[in-house]
Amino acid sequence: MATARYLSPYRKHRSAVYHCISRVVDRRFILGDTERELFVGLMRNCEAFYGVKILSYCVMSNHFHLLVEVPKEGEVEISDDEFLRRVKALYSPSYYAEVKQIFYNLLETASQDAEGNTSRVAADNFKRQYTNRMHDLGNFMKSLKQRFSRWYNRHNNRDGYLWSGRYTSVLVQAGYVARIMSTYIDLNPVRAGMVEKPEDYRWCSYGAALAGDKRARRGLCRVLWLKDEMPNSAAENQPWDEENARHYWTDGCAERYRVLLYTDAEQTFKDIMTRDGQWVKSQVRKGIRKDEIEKVAEANGQVNMAYLLRHKVRHFSDGMAIGSQSFLNEVFQQTKEWFGEKRKSGARKMKSKHWSQSPKEVCAMRDLQQEPPLPNELE
Repeated sequence: MATARYLSPYRKHRSAVYHCISRVVDRRFILGDTERELFVGLMRNCEAFYGVKILSYCVMSNHFHLLVEVPKEGEVEISDDEFLRRVKALYSPSYYAEVKQIFYNLLETASQDAEGNTSRVAADNFKRQYTNRMHDLGNFMKSLKQRFSRWYNRHNNRDGYLWSGRYTSVLVQAGYVARIMSTYIDLNPVRAGMVEKPEDYRWCSYGAALAGDKRARRGLCRVLWLKDEMPNSAAENQPWDEENARHYWTDGCAERYRVLLYTDAEQTFKDIMTRDGQWVKSQVRKGIRKDEIEKVAEANGQVNMAYLLRHKVRHFSDGMAIGSQSFLNEVFQQTKEWFGEKRKSGARKMKSKHWSQSPKEVCAMRDLQQEPPLPNELE
């Protein structure tokens, strides 16, 4: 029988960090490029709805790791606009339109008492059906795994369970321990021998961050920001500024996390004796070469323009188009329906604090809201 999960004893007073793992049934290697890309997209949709924060992640071929910060326990109080935004992030356009219409209808029928106070009990009860599920690790993980399972089974003509039982979750102390856990997660593909460096793997938080993913960068910055917190501690955390968090990565977090990531990434060897009596070194843990680690330390985690360009994987191989600003804006006029309603242009400059000469004419079209149609659907 499955045992109850251990939750933070302080969850009613502050947020808590958990390391979550789930494996494919029988540990089958079924998560290819398409599956991992879709999983990350679903993960972000669930993150937006449930209000948790993905600090770091790694999607492997038969399992995934998440480092998640869950807000403190209690009734979720969000504005009506935020409520609808979260519903839109997780559900289909038709379902969202239905929820929006019902909610607006309930607001319109709100009554007023003799003193002019508006009573919106029905609207609040309807809203609470959704907000009661937010800020909850179990609901977040359940939704993520179920949604991916349904998609995978439907596209592979398959029935039955996809994941091997319940997920595993471990409560992680904020601060140093959480940072070490984050680097452990990002180093998974290196330890597995899939890539030589963590930035070479598209489906981990550091690889995504170096490629320009704003949400991945924000999560890693948050890992570095969280301090060790103990009950009745006199230490005060510097406030996290959500509005300006997008600047944290270029204001030093990128270098700090890179140094931290590489510090414990070295491959290790041990001496063994061969059958002919010779002593040789045998690798006991895959990792990064010592000279590469030393280079990162000497550079204080900084990377140059050429290196960043080489690792903007999503821009060069997964973006919709790449070229000059005028070229991409011309393409955008033909593909507006694939982007969000607020999108006014297609070109996005590839900028970095470390670039001494920014290639202003090299832009990318990315951040699609839906998949472009297949060639036969264009005819």
